[in-house]
Amino acid sequence: MQKRTAAAMVAAVVAMWAVGWTLGSSAGAENPGAAPVVPRITDPPEAPVPTTGTGRDPLTPTETARARELALAGLTHARPDGPTDVTGAAGPEVLTVRRADGDGTVRRAEVLAYDYRGDKLVKVAVDLTAGRVTGTFAATGMQPPATPREVATAVDLLWRHDLGNLMRERFRQATGVAPATTGELEPGAQTYTGEPCAVHRCVLLLLHRPGEPYVDLTDLIVDLSAGTVVRLP
Repeated sequence: MQKRTAAAMVAAVVAMWAVGWTLGSSAGAENPGAAPVVPRITDPPEAPVPTTGTGRDPLTPTETARARELALAGLTHARPDGPTDVTGAAGPEVLTVRRADGDGTVRRAEVLAYDYRGDKLVKVAVDLTAGRVTGTFAATGMQPPATPREVATAVDLLWRHDLGNLMRERFRQATGVAPATTGELEPGAQTYTGEPCAVHRCVLLLLHRPGEPYVDLTDLIVDLSAGTVVRLP
């Protein structure tokens, strides 16, 4: 009799515990004010960027920097009267660095740069696997797109030139307000190869303020090689 009573009491306690667990687990659903249980989710860790690519992979940031370094070292120290960049400093203006085709076992790159002293486009072939320059080629009359630094230099040249007053007046006529600083302008440019810039590196500026139309400046040519601005007839 005592064994049956003890067993009954144990069963009752277990039943009450089970009911309490059920009520507790559903309290959030029955009580709108209760904070929902949200599973913790963590972002997967970012994979490290490899220093060296393989096969036809694009150049990694490390490879790009290395190719640029090797190309500039070879060009800048070649001679005292070597190439200069758009600011007049030693070393050419690097335009782009891209992967060059190879046999898959050697990582190669091509560095395109512009020599403002000689007004020519320079291509430097780099063997990234061996860490050396394998060839340098130059040509005139070739004008790839301008770099952001070249565009910024062109905007500054126009702003400080006498023709900058004409540019500001056209903004006033088109938008009602002339720009007070170059910082108001959103710059863009395209290279220009017509006369009088058949040899020099020149650009046509595409300027506007955010949210406003572009202002026609197609008759104003910025000659980056000569550091001046020319108005077409």
